[in-house]
Amino acid sequence: MKYFRSTQYPIEFVLSEHINKNFSSHNHAQHYIISLCIKGSASATLKNKSLLLKENDFFTVPPFMPHAVSLTDTSVLVSLCMDKSFVEDYSSQEGTDILEILLLSPKIQKRITKLQTELLLQAVSYVYELHDTHKEVNSPAAMENDMFILCDRLMNHFSDSLPLDSLARDLYISKYYLIRKCKKNFGLTPHKFHLQNRIRKAQTLLFTNKSVTEASMDTGFYDQSHFDRAFKNIVGISPTEYLASSKTL
Repeated sequence: MKYFRSTQYPIEFVLSEHINKNFSSHNHAQHYIISLCIKGSASATLKNKSLLLKENDFFTVPPFMPHAVSLTDTSVLVSLCMDKSFVEDYSSQEGTDILEILLLSPKIQKRITKLQTELLLQAVSYVYELHDTHKEVNSPAAMENDMFILCDRLMNHFSDSLPLDSLARDLYISKYYLIRKCKKNFGLTPHKFHLQNRIRKAQTLLFTNKSVTEASMDTGFYDQSHFDRAFKNIVGISPTEYLASSKTL
């Protein structure tokens, strides 16, 4: 896997190639995702809808939507990850123009065709449409108060263990009802959603010149092997491999 991150905009390209990996159900709380199959085939599940992606097929995912992806050693998938702040700060035309410049970077053009470049740019308009239709759904005002509090804790308290019993007590609901509501709203259990957000934060810290040990400690992992396993399960490669495979645009 290879990662290409813009130094100017909150945008990242992820190239997944020649790996046998099942990315189990997860979401991206802060990002819109465009995934394009550029070689071979891959399968994906969006909510309860199954997709078989062939070359030049793509799908888009708004924040919080649960999805899963399965790759084989013949699959090559490129994913464009855009922070939702980018979609909010730039118009559809401005965003498309910026992404076109990034896509025409030699590092990206070495890996995708002209047609695939055009498909990714076409998909950007779908992202803006998704933003218009989902922004009310994903806004704090649209969440029930207990889910808004839960979301804030699971997304922003990286170094805390957040035991389920404690969360349920603070929200005045049973832990079993809490699990059901969390899965309904975010597609994941509280534990998995919190773990995922801690790893996402660790990825960001690694890009700020934090060491692997520092990133793991700052996100509440006091067992390095546990951090390495969780990171590889969610990201697809180890923290050390992630640093080695990350490039800037």
